[in-house]
Amino acid sequence: MKLMIMGDLHYPGELVDADDRMNEARDTFFGQYLQEFLAAEADYYISVGDLTHAGSASEFKFIMQNVEQALPDSPGRFLYVLGNHDTHACSKTDIQNLTGQPRYMAIEEAEAVILLLDTARETPEDWSGAIDEDQLEWLRSQMTQYGHKPLLVFAHHPVYNTTARSTEPMMSLEPDLDLLSILDKHQGPGIFFSGHNHVRSMIRRGSWSFVQTTAVPDAPEATVINLQGEDIRIETVQLCAAQYRELAEIFVKSMYDYDPRPYVEEEAIEEGSA
Repeated sequence: MKLMIMGDLHYPGELVDADDRMNEARDTFFGQYLQEFLAAEADYYISVGDLTHAGSASEFKFIMQNVEQALPDSPGRFLYVLGNHDTHACSKTDIQNLTGQPRYMAIEEAEAVILLLDTARETPEDWSGAIDEDQLEWLRSQMTQYGHKPLLVFAHHPVYNTTARSTEPMMSLEPDLDLLSILDKHQGPGIFFSGHNHVRSMIRRGSWSFVQTTAVPDAPEATVINLQGEDIRIETVQLCAAQYRELAEIFVKSMYDYDPRPYVEEEAIEEGSA
């Protein structure tokens, strides 16, 4: 099984004080990135959240139109988790109606199980992550269902005190949410994928690995997961990076409330164990 993972896309339907050149660069950047990402050979294509920048219905429609064009016979192969930007303008119910995907779900395949979590709040002034009690109860039940099969968990927010920047204010799930004790109930290997912090980072804690992706406007890349038997390989691939960076430089400073991290690809991957 092969998975393509997209970092925070942050597609902005509107730019601040934009001219025709900025709008054209934005449209080319995001249109071509989505086309190239979805054209890669994979079983599933997964976004770790913040697909949109303002969370507007028009932004979600842009994304889903690109998905339908690229995957006309199997749009269900494109999966996402909700990020804090995604819930700025639309309710979670509205987003589900726009995309047809539940806010959290499990997909069991022969090689592994994919779990999608909803960690987004519907309060823009608080961009930290949270998981409601109903979803936590569902997650606890999932940990005892799959034996030693690999478990791939996707959420927008990292677990507190794992990947880079995850101890900074509002840059993780709530610190008092002991998610590690829930995850450790799974008997097999597990990988927890997240975004939010716009820094590529990886750390290992016991039988779990935590992988954090970059933001697409900063680093136009994808994370590729290959599963063959008990072998799980993770690599980062660049998608026409030079061309995309030139386009991003034209429009990214006109994205309201976006902090570019142009050298994120040079930051070291964290490694550790506990």
